[in-house]
Amino acid sequence: MAPSGNPNQPARFKSPQRLTVTLAHAVYERLVLRSSSEGRSISNLAAYLIEESLAREK
Repeated sequence: MAPSGNPNQPARFKSPQRLTVTLAHAVYERLVLRSSSEGRSISNLAAYLIEESLAREK
């Protein structure tokens, strides 16, 4: 899937994109527990974990 928006626009001006994923129940439960213990939303935690994982690939 191609990225949406103007590819020439700096990243700081691009709006966040939504993504729907299907998780195993055990993974979802772990996200719920961790997000609760960290005081953040499940969505925010999932975005953070994905970003951190991709950053480690560099």
